[in-house]
Amino acid sequence: MEKDYLSKEEDEKFSRTVLNFNNGNKGDIDEKKKDEIRNRTKIIIYKVSRELLHLSPDESATIFLDMEEELDKIISSYKVSTATFNHYIKQLCQYRYRRIKQKNYQKTLWENAFFQEEAALNARNYNEIDFLDIKQKEKVHIIREPLNVYSEMDLKEIINFISKNKNVLDYPVYNRMEARLRKFLDISPTVRKRFLIFILTLPRKAEGFDSYDIARVMKTDENAIIRFFDLKNEALGYQEDKIREIQSRASKHWRMMAKLEANITIEHDEEKKKKLRDHYQTQVLLHKKNVRELRRASQGMSRTTISNILGLSRSTITVAIKDTATILELIANS
Repeated sequence: MEKDYLSKEEDEKFSRTVLNFNNGNKGDIDEKKKDEIRNRTKIIIYKVSRELLHLSPDESATIFLDMEEELDKIISSYKVSTATFNHYIKQLCQYRYRRIKQKNYQKTLWENAFFQEEAALNARNYNEIDFLDIKQKEKVHIIREPLNVYSEMDLKEIINFISKNKNVLDYPVYNRMEARLRKFLDISPTVRKRFLIFILTLPRKAEGFDSYDIARVMKTDENAIIRFFDLKNEALGYQEDKIREIQSRASKHWRMMAKLEANITIEHDEEKKKKLRDHYQTQVLLHKKNVRELRRASQGMSRTTISNILGLSRSTITVAIKDTATILELIANS
């Protein structure tokens, strides 16, 4: 009879097995035990994607093949954690699924359900450490903040929280640049804080990453990162409808400029041509004004604003941004 691999009892039992295997002597690896763990992990990957994430057979097979290529790395990356092995695999399957969806430029309602389910699971799993022994528990750094506490934090508080708190889950990295970035962010809370300050200065449309990417490389709770971005957008003071309104005005003046330019070309009466030119210059000024406003609406937070919110000097903010930008450039080019 097939074991219930997804049951709590089997999950905790296998979690201990994987932890003991990973903590064993690397010079004396039990190949038989390794094969048993690999085979069971394959089954768990497919069962999690089908029975917990409710993905289609094709989607589950895609995720399975993607993760099978890095199976040994995935297993060895599971360390002492408050999350069981099945939950760890589920998080990886969720991330792989998101990568596949993003690559194909598909957006579905499943992602919203995934966020809600993940939040509930995180709330439970932060307390699920019964299978760890006392010595392991002493080493574990656990984020015990309830999920709803983030909604009460302001931007300064959420930055300080993310800077000082890291999740115990050791997510595998998927390329060298990501590994170097995580190593950089692991240096100290100050480095992590500077990284968040740097993100505040980026234009909203040019960030190039989502909340899960940042949560993963910083090894922190995604809900805290979501709150961080919400507060950033709130501090910028521009809503999307306001930006669309400015774009509409700018386009209107641009069309008027094009029409006036055409009329000036065909007009032979000098007096009328002068009036058209004057009207054209007025539209140019109005268009430039809207473009400037649009740029302000689309850019990130100013150093002065960040300084006022965080209670730090402007020179400190400038140094943080400059140093972080330099390191990130080195990471990208190395």
